[in-house]
Amino acid sequence: MTTSTHTAGHTPIYEELVEEHGDILAEARAAAEHSQRTASQALDWSDLRRRE
Repeated sequence: MTTSTHTAGHTPIYEELVEEHGDILAEARAAAEHSQRTASQALDWSDLRRRE
């Protein structure tokens, strides 16, 4: 027996939260991707190896 009325693809609670507060998950995802790119650039020492 299931009591959930949730259907795939329809998330009214999430949609309501996005309307009220913005898409926090998308913002967090974008910030994480930016941090990952920044860290990759900071840790890329390939130019130092080429100069030797």
